[in-house]
Amino acid sequence: MKIKTIFRSAAISLILISTLLFCTAFADKYQGIVKKLSMIEAVLNEYYVGDVDSYRLREGIYKGFVSGVGDAYSTYYTQEEYDKFKEETSGMYTGTGIRMYLETEDNSIVIKEVFKNSPAEKAGILVKDKIIKVSGKNVSGNDYSLVVQLLTSDKKEDVSITIYRTSENATYDFTLTKDHVVAPTVYYRMLDEEVSYIQITNFEELTYKQFKEALEKSEEQAAKGIVLDLRNNPGGLLRIAKDIVDELVPEGIIVSTTDKNGKSIEYYADKEYTNIPIVVLINGHSASASEVVAGALKDYNRAQLVGETSFGKGVVQTIIPFTDGSAIKLTTSQYFTPSGVCIQGIGIEPDVKVSLSIEKLLRIRDLETTEDDQLQMAIKVLKEDIAKA
Repeated sequence: MKIKTIFRSAAISLILISTLLFCTAFADKYQGIVKKLSMIEAVLNEYYVGDVDSYRLREGIYKGFVSGVGDAYSTYYTQEEYDKFKEETSGMYTGTGIRMYLETEDNSIVIKEVFKNSPAEKAGILVKDKIIKVSGKNVSGNDYSLVVQLLTSDKKEDVSITIYRTSENATYDFTLTKDHVVAPTVYYRMLDEEVSYIQITNFEELTYKQFKEALEKSEEQAAKGIVLDLRNNPGGLLRIAKDIVDELVPEGIIVSTTDKNGKSIEYYADKEYTNIPIVVLINGHSASASEVVAGALKDYNRAQLVGETSFGKGVVQTIIPFTDGSAIKLTTSQYFTPSGVCIQGIGIEPDVKVSLSIEKLLRIRDLETTEDDQLQMAIKVLKEDIAKA
């Protein structure tokens, strides 16, 4: 029994000594930094005209420390920022279910989209309604940021809103109770009897489910081909992109990643897939997970790419959370297309290059099908592929 006690005491002593040595080495290494930070804090407290928030100062140190690696994609999240990030990538948020835009012609705030089953839809608010009052305050385009904040803040509370409906030349008052809202990231419609159009705006937790529903609708409508629109899609969750590709390519590798130590991970598709002609739309703002999808479909000859060269983000970020609720988003690996190409800084070239004018680029989400030169070319290329099938 005494021997066990001696060994236990020795082990504890070693741990304490190791910890002390580590802390001493850490203190020695960063002694100059701590001293300078203390000097800066003293100056701020002495001369800064406003109040000094010690919490914000501390969080700013962490942000600056991580940004020192010089990587645009690596960042430190405060607890609030990390909570917001998790909400955004979940595909759900607390709000009214309204997406807006600023109408420059009359400096008004116009409703662009009303989400299904949202408080706004249930109340009867319509697309193209103009928001003229929120919480009893008259608003214009100058108040756009404030209106967004009031209608999408994460508090489950009532918010009053007055809209002007141009089609009826009438105003209506609503009281909306903010609630959990599913934000769509996939949009579907039939362009004609043969061609289905599926647009993916982000790769979030619910995107795969929404994509599957759109794919099933395409099959129900007996679509002979799909235009998959990934333009202006900045990316998102790699595993969601992988799951979507799995629906569209035969058995084989979808994407692989390699970390700083050379360790590789490969992601594979199974045998089951939808063998339907596809054309993918990309542009300079199609990045990351969008490029994973476009690259895999191109490498498997499952789709022709139409548009412009993609962004060229071939690196993967990992979220590393801390016990205090904060987190680091860190670039941890590069990814490679099925053919073994890393597109970092290069992008993916389209098979058919088509540009849009500056004027059309600025309102790409609102273009009519006949106005969209890239979409028109995608339809043409797809019709040719359908004819060959």
